[in-house]
Amino acid sequence: MQSNFDIYLIGFSVLIFLTILFFFIRKISSSNDLKVKIEPVSDSFEIKEFDDVKLETQKSFDFEEQEFVSDQELVILNLISVDKSSFDIDQLFGFMNNSRARLVHGFFSYKGSSKKEVFRVANALNPGTFEENTKSFAILMVTDLNNVEDPLSAVREMVAFAYNFSEKFYANICDAERLPITKQMISHIESKAQEVMRLRQLKKFD
Repeated sequence: MQSNFDIYLIGFSVLIFLTILFFFIRKISSSNDLKVKIEPVSDSFEIKEFDDVKLETQKSFDFEEQEFVSDQELVILNLISVDKSSFDIDQLFGFMNNSRARLVHGFFSYKGSSKKEVFRVANALNPGTFEENTKSFAILMVTDLNNVEDPLSAVREMVAFAYNFSEKFYANICDAERLPITKQMISHIESKAQEVMRLRQLKKFD
């Protein structure tokens, strides 16, 4: 009888031990889940910094006013490294040079066949300029539809440049809000460029 009681006692003790072990493991597992959820917060600081610099960079693009109109109609594209690794600055400078883009005051100016500026390329991260030792995983392209000779051609050249860059440097093409760009978005931008051209033509007859 005593031996049976000992067996029951041992069994009960084992059960209590397993129960405590279960809750202990569950607690550890829950704490790990929390850590996984918290870790991505570091990316949010990167994004916030990116937002601040992007706004500063956009404001710095004072395009030379021509005889068209004084108001700006900016088209902005972002090219962001797929894995957030920095672009090779030497390769980037070589690519820009081969693409007829010239470094001016820390940003690249792309000019068309008429030698008129079509769009600009800047570092999308602080301080917003390109130097020999620049490290950046994102660049920003911008054109002012109201101050280019041919708005539609400017958009198409800009998009073609973006696709070539994305293939060379494994970058995502994004809009001004850093959302992946779609064919519908490109069509919308082209329609905007055509509208600018139409309004410009109408002004000539006023």
